[in-house]
Amino acid sequence: MAESGAVEADTYFLSYSRSDEAFALRLAKDIRSQGVSMWVDQIDIRPSEHWDRAIERAVRDCRGLVVILSPRSVASDNVADEISFAIEHGKSVLPVMIERCRLPLRITRMQVIDATGNYQRALDQCVAELRRGGSADRQEPAAAPSGPAVDAETAGAAKRRLTGILGPIASVLVDKATARAKSAQELYQLLSLHIEDGPERTTFLASMAPAPTSEMPIEAVAAVPSIPAADIDALSTVLARYLGPIASVLTRRESSRCRSMEELKQRLVESIRTEGERAQFLREVQSLES
Repeated sequence: MAESGAVEADTYFLSYSRSDEAFALRLAKDIRSQGVSMWVDQIDIRPSEHWDRAIERAVRDCRGLVVILSPRSVASDNVADEISFAIEHGKSVLPVMIERCRLPLRITRMQVIDATGNYQRALDQCVAELRRGGSADRQEPAAAPSGPAVDAETAGAAKRRLTGILGPIASVLVDKATARAKSAQELYQLLSLHIEDGPERTTFLASMAPAPTSEMPIEAVAAVPSIPAADIDALSTVLARYLGPIASVLTRRESSRCRSMEELKQRLVESIRTEGERAQFLREVQSLES
């Protein structure tokens, strides 16, 4: 950084709630280790600098903003101000969700990186986006017309279900996600990021019926080994301690898409909200056949 305190043009600003400091500093360190420049207030503001002025200058001069989303950050006036200032100055904004929360209105149309489950995958996605330019609401180059990956009936059903949870904004969110999703499953996963309540999110995900087996080649269907019903029931029983009755629906739906018990466990653990409960669930099901 120059003596004047100016932020280098290729640097990204990290916006977060102080309550999420541990995660924010870890993410910044890991992104920096990948060769992407990241500005963090606690590291880059010199003792002699005025805090508010340093923040304003950093957001103004940065290439883009990475914002950590959690119930605490979306309630923070400082984070809201940083997002608004960045958008008003034409900066890219890349939201990274670490806990389920209601998205701020200004970023409801943006792609959100989900870091509530697999941290490494979220980190890889962050680095890839930042290397591409960091714009989470960027217009992608037009592809050759080939028809939407998600049919109108599936999108309409998702819109009706999400409207019952989020209200009128659901229509905008579904249209945005439909343009990006490569399958009905991906559509529902993208939309679930906007649902803060755990049981509502699980019910929404479970409301998507499994893809018809007729869409899969006969050879592929025959090649997928079945998971014993007893093992599926055992997993469902354990999951019900965390999700309630919906666990049975979710377990059976996911089991139809998995090739092994281990894969099924990993799919199911992502439906559990907190890190502690996810770790406890994996310990409880460890003894089940893999």
